Amino acid sequence: MSKLGRKLTWRISAVVIGVFALSMLVNQFFLPKYYHYEMKQKVTQAMKEVDRWDKLQIENDLGILEAKYDVTIVSERMSNNVDDLNEMLRLDLAQKRIALNRFWITGETLEELKKGAIITKLYDQGKQKSSFLVSLNEKDGLLIMAGVSIAYYDETAKVINEFNLMLMLFGSILVVALTGFLSRKITKPLEELKIVANQISKLEFEKVTVETKDELEDLAMSINVMSDDLKKAHHALLRRNKDLKYFMADLTHELKTPLALIKAYSMGIQDGLDDGTYMATIVKQTNHISAIIEELLRFSKMEVDPLRLEKIQVRKLFDELLANYQETTEMEIRIKSEISPEMSILADKAKLEMVFNNLITNAVKYATTRQIKIEWAERDNQIYFAIKNETTIVSQETLGHIWKPFYVREASRNKNYSGTGLGLAIVQTVMEQHEFKYGAMIDEGWITFYLIFDRSD
Repeated sequence: MSKLGRKLTWRISAVVIGVFALSMLVNQFFLPKYYHYEMKQKVTQAMKEVDRWDKLQIENDLGILEAKYDVTIVSERMSNNVDDLNEMLRLDLAQKRIALNRFWITGETLEELKKGAIITKLYDQGKQKSSFLVSLNEKDGLLIMAGVSIAYYDETAKVINEFNLMLMLFGSILVVALTGFLSRKITKPLEELKIVANQISKLEFEKVTVETKDELEDLAMSINVMSDDLKKAHHALLRRNKDLKYFMADLTHELKTPLALIKAYSMGIQDGLDDGTYMATIVKQTNHISAIIEELLRFSKMEVDPLRLEKIQVRKLFDELLANYQETTEMEIRIKSEISPEMSILADKAKLEMVFNNLITNAVKYATTRQIKIEWAERDNQIYFAIKNETTIVSQETLGHIWKPFYVREASRNKNYSGTGLGLAIVQTVMEQHEFKYGAMIDEGWITFYLIFDRSD
């Protein structure tokens, strides 16, 4: 048995035994007093009701009160002769099958009754092992007595306690057995949960099956959900670590080429081999390195900066950004729109501008022809945006890597446009921060980058 099982068994057993012991103490010391109190209440209530009756009712209807309160009631005319009065009361009680060894009314008692007092007395019957509790009252020249026999409770309590003791011994054995069985049923699922928790702590994301229809089953379900979430987070962390390694390798490669050129041309200047172009090359490569570093800083800052959401007319914003490229490029840009320019979304304007700028720049750089297609549509109360250009990419595996920083996508890169290789990585980060859907697909030599925004109209 587990530690918790033993603890439950002994504590429950101790509670049960304590209840039995308390019951025995109550029977021995408090129940007799309570019993006497209840009997006294019977005769007192009966006598109070008699006190409200007239003489005729008392003489004719005492049987009603006897049945109501389960007491014996007799009445006799008041007499100054105490002995005669006692004898008459004994005869009245005998007629109702109540034989008393000890019963008498004193002269002092009669005097108090004549003054209007209601007197309660207890007469011990000696060998009969009982007492007779009476309440006396004087009404309209009649002495009314309500009484009830009270058995000695000591011997009764002794028998009850002996029975309780045997019941306690038997009950204790039964309770220990039952609580041991029940605690096993409770602790077994907990042991299973403990095993699974230890496995999760060792990065072994197992699940547990508990069917108890109570909080333990709810706990098991929560642990299973936690296990799934931790498993996903762990795999995501491993993937991010792997991506970070590739990222560092790509960054090293991206910086290595311009640094090598700077070093070579600097040595050429030192050796007097400069034909007038060396310094311009050095400046160009230095600017390229600076651009990469600035983009990296912006990229890292963007991942931690909170979103500053505002209502944006998304197509209108894109058209303003596209106008800047149409003035500087000779590309043919075809736009197909099925939405109104006033349609709005809730987004961070500055980050959304970065997304559109990077997608436009990417299309201009990597298009194998002079044509770019842009499409706007409304689907299921969402805004769909797509930008397309012809490409040399044919592999789906390549398509899965294009969101990585510095990933070399095509050999046909337009050298008239310099870049840092972080554009699509920024697009991915911003879209995931907004929890917007995004993706890329290839169809008949065309690559399509699409974004799906939730409307906020």
